[in-house]
Amino acid sequence: MGRELKRVPLDFDYPLNKVWYGYYLIPSTCYEKYMAGCEGCRAFAKIKGIPLTDYGCPDFSEFTKEFSKAVEPPTGEGYQLWETTTEGSPQSPVFKTLDELCEWCEENATTFAKFKATKEQWKKMFENDFVCHKQGNAIFI
Repeated sequence: MGRELKRVPLDFDYPLNKVWYGYYLIPSTCYEKYMAGCEGCRAFAKIKGIPLTDYGCPDFSEFTKEFSKAVEPPTGEGYQLWETTTEGSPQSPVFKTLDELCEWCEENATTFAKFKATKEQWKKMFENDFVCHKQGNAIFI
C-alpha cells in the first residue's frame, strides 16, 4: 500500500481509513436512493463546493467538470500519514511534529504489506517524500 505525508490542520477530524470525499470524481453513494439526502452526499458536496437544495440534498443538476476535479484536504501545521493505494485516506491521527508522527508510525504503520520501519527510517522517507520498503535489490512502494 502506498504511503505519503500530508500536512493538515491540527484539528483535522476526517475519519481514518475512509477515502477522502474530495478525491471522488462522482459521489461515493447513490444519492438518488436517498431523496431526503444523506451525510455522505452532503460531505461530498461540502468538500466539492456543490450547493444544497432547499430540501437539503446537494444540487447535482449543477454538477459540472469543475466539481468532478479532485480536491485536496485542507493544509495546515499538522502531520498525518495517508495511504495512496486507493483514492487516498488518512491512516494516522494528526500530530504536531514530524517526530511524533514517526514514533506513531514505527509502532502502528507499515511501509509495504506487513513490513515496518524504525522512526528514523520513517523520518528519512518522509523527508525524501518517498515511502517504500527495501528487500534485497527490490524496492516496494
